[in-house]
Amino acid sequence: MNYCLTYFRVIHDEKFDMIDFCNCLKLDYEYYKNFGTDTCMEIGRNEVYDVDINKMVRISLKDLLGKEDILLMLKNKYDLEYYLERVPCIYPDSIHPILSLDADILEFLYKSKTIDDLDYYIFEGEYLDV
Repeated sequence: MNYCLTYFRVIHDEKFDMIDFCNCLKLDYEYYKNFGTDTCMEIGRNEVYDVDINKMVRISLKDLLGKEDILLMLKNKYDLEYYLERVPCIYPDSIHPILSLDADILEFLYKSKTIDDLDYYIFEGEYLDV
């Protein structure tokens, strides 16, 4: 069976104020402070697999969709980098996933100046369900 991970990654430096970032985007700081390091934070981590990656990405972006203007303002204020992370693991004997992004997701990436980062892994041989 295939596996996939999706999330929105924010790369920042020491001047980043996560509380301000979360407040501006109406995100729960107490929750998201657990998904960050000194240089990055994760939003919308999703490992619930769907053969259509768009469904997974929409779950990852659900708290950010429609907030592109705020994301851009914060990007400029804190000199941030945004990435949509997509990491599918594909087994040859499984149903091949749909990895192409739908137009609305591409529009979000464009408007928020987010980089699409697709890192995929293809495994040979049979999948062992342990």
